[in-house]
Amino acid sequence: MNPLFKPLLTQSLKTTGIYLLIIALTLAISATTALKFSNEQIQNAVALQAAEMLAADLVLSDNQPLEKTWQDQANHLSLKQSQVTTFSSMAHTADQFVMVNVKAIDQAFPLRGEIRVVPQAAKIQAGEVWLSSRAMDLLHVNVGDTINIADGAFKVSAKIQHDSNQELGFSGFSPTVIISQADVAKTNAIQVGSRVEYRLLLAGAAQKIQNFEQAFKQSQQKIQNKTALNPEMNDQNGLKLRNASEGNTRLMKPIANLDTFLQLSNILTILLCGIAIALTSQRYVLQNQDNIALMRCVGASKSQILSAYLLLLAGVLFMAMLIGSLIGVALGYGLLQLMLQLIPHLQIQFSALDMLLGPLPIAMLTSAVVLLGFIVPSLWQLLNTPPIRVIRQQEKSVQSLLWMLLMGTASLVLFSVVLTENIILTAWVIGAIIILCAVLYSIIWSCLKLIRRLKWSISAYVRAPNQTAFQITALALGLSLIAVLAVLRTDLLERWQQQLPVGTPNQFVYGLPPFDMPVLQAELEQRNWSSTPLYPNIRGRLIAKNDQPFSNELLKSNNTLRRELNLTQTAEYPTDNKIVQGSAVLHQAGDVSVEAKTAAELGIKIGDRLTFSLPEGLIQAKVVNFRSVEWESFSPNFFFIFAPKTMDENAGSYLGSFYVPEQDKKQLVSVIQQFSNTVFIDVSLILDEIKRLVNVLVKIITVLALLVSISGILVLIACLNLLMDERKREVALLRSFGSSKQKLKQMMTLEIGFIGLLAGIVACLFAEVISAVASQKMNLMVQMHWEIWLILPVLMSILCALIGRYRLSYLCDIPPLQSLREINQ
Repeated sequence: MNPLFKPLLTQSLKTTGIYLLIIALTLAISATTALKFSNEQIQNAVALQAAEMLAADLVLSDNQPLEKTWQDQANHLSLKQSQVTTFSSMAHTADQFVMVNVKAIDQAFPLRGEIRVVPQAAKIQAGEVWLSSRAMDLLHVNVGDTINIADGAFKVSAKIQHDSNQELGFSGFSPTVIISQADVAKTNAIQVGSRVEYRLLLAGAAQKIQNFEQAFKQSQQKIQNKTALNPEMNDQNGLKLRNASEGNTRLMKPIANLDTFLQLSNILTILLCGIAIALTSQRYVLQNQDNIALMRCVGASKSQILSAYLLLLAGVLFMAMLIGSLIGVALGYGLLQLMLQLIPHLQIQFSALDMLLGPLPIAMLTSAVVLLGFIVPSLWQLLNTPPIRVIRQQEKSVQSLLWMLLMGTASLVLFSVVLTENIILTAWVIGAIIILCAVLYSIIWSCLKLIRRLKWSISAYVRAPNQTAFQITALALGLSLIAVLAVLRTDLLERWQQQLPVGTPNQFVYGLPPFDMPVLQAELEQRNWSSTPLYPNIRGRLIAKNDQPFSNELLKSNNTLRRELNLTQTAEYPTDNKIVQGSAVLHQAGDVSVEAKTAAELGIKIGDRLTFSLPEGLIQAKVVNFRSVEWESFSPNFFFIFAPKTMDENAGSYLGSFYVPEQDKKQLVSVIQQFSNTVFIDVSLILDEIKRLVNVLVKIITVLALLVSISGILVLIACLNLLMDERKREVALLRSFGSSKQKLKQMMTLEIGFIGLLAGIVACLFAEVISAVASQKMNLMVQMHWEIWLILPVLMSILCALIGRYRLSYLCDIPPLQSLREINQ
């Protein structure tokens, strides 16, 4: 064994630096392990929540009976299956006739989520029907009564209390009735020309689901290649595959934001732990400068010293890995249990083996590389320190500092990408941090140098501008990374609250005949139910641009060109639409406004003439503007909006949305009965599901923010320890020269408080820039957070001033010689 190892270990154990280094590494391993593992589990659990809206992981649907080959493919992949048929039909009793949405299910339904009925029943039996609350109210029936659906008679065996399979679409309108798949033929409702959807529901392991999706895409690509030249054949191919994200975009938008937030929390945790390792390793190296110089004086070679330190660091790393592994597994388990306590709906499973084989090795390797990246350049520089260092202070070279920062930063970037698997987000966040650090360090250093040259009274507290600037930047960075998650959490909450404000429409009306439109408007006004405008809805197809058909490539890749669209004409845009280019006014008949993303995909420009095929013939329209559209809102939205009098409004129907307060729900039944030819869609259940999910996400990001803050607190402690260490020598020397205790306390209070104030201000700048970058990636509005500008600088100046006054005050009460001996302890 290296003869220097034992005395080096003995000396290191007498200082606090090695213990703080072990703590920093332990926290890095445990925090990144627990956070990475819990993030993966949370993503899986929330994905299952979304899958409940489909009652499956995948839904394969067609307007024709599905080919058996798809069931064989699912069997080959060992996927669970369920068959569902949906169609509209007339339900009636002797006195009441109601158009309903019929959902015929088999015994395996649902594959995800649940159906709760009253009285309780596990499965529906042949000859029975389950009714939604609205269907029961409209038909005036109770459990035990008999109703007819088309030609079939059914006994009402239960009332649907909760059906997690709530899809938002005009094919899924309420009122809903559920029958057995075996009773579809009994109704005799499916005839030539009927609007029917045949569904194959699939659920299983994530990899097998992906394999099925891939097989479907390959199959559809072959079909599209054959039918690209014949759009009519594309209409006949109604086969579609939907996953949870495509089943309901309103539900998936918050989940996408959560995913970004999880990745951001991983990045910030890695950065905070990396900074803590960097600061504690530098403190350890500084405490060993004299030891290295002494070893050089007695003839020890560079290789002996380096190998002794590397052996010691290996022991430190082993100790940290052992403790960090145990804490990481326990913390991961505890975090998941906390999630389950706060969010009972989540389906989370803990597996220590998955943690040991997944996040833990990555966390260990990350910590080892970060440690070496930050400490080896400093050790190498000290090995080249002349022995005169024993009696004379020598500042660290700029080259050594640059090498340390370069190697350490490279290791942080590499493993941030590995842990988050998001190169773009990692590059944006870390890139912004690096640029900010460089710019703000330069500004702070320049300002401190200027203050020192001006010989003001405060200049006495600025003795080493480069070190002070580094300390302020590091302290500000650690503080700002904690603040980032706090402000982003607030921004997410505001975004979700704006998406679902009080009074969000909970009823859609569709297929309203033109002659009934004024009557319904009057009904809504009379009952004081807030509503969107009722828009004329005419089906049509976009077929040409500037009299030229669209290319085959666009026909294959863009679904907008392969299907009929809901077109409207109005003088006023939906309230959540924003004009992003062109004139805001539709001046005359023949003008059209286009949704911005659709325009970009199809290469449409302002001034282009578009040709549409409508039931009454072809029309042409001139593009006058592009609009952004909030598709996640619960209001009608359109790809194309025409100026009034462009189309014949009587050629179609009307659609809109309105809000019915909970206490007025009973009145809605009488309104629906007045408009027997109109579809009323109750989206309140979907709203409830989304609100429940948002509440889950709020609790998740709160817990994650608290976990990341623990890492941030260690960074702050490490920064303040460095500040204190550098001033211990100064306090001891000033005491030996006769400075009074009161003066020393005042000096420490003002200097450290001043550093805290600057760090708080710089932290606000850091937090604003980093949160702005993250907000753009999460499609949140970039905004200033004035509250942190009021809180952070004041809080940090007071905190640092108190620490400066009382952390070093004990040195004022002991003999100067003893103080000097304690400097490296």
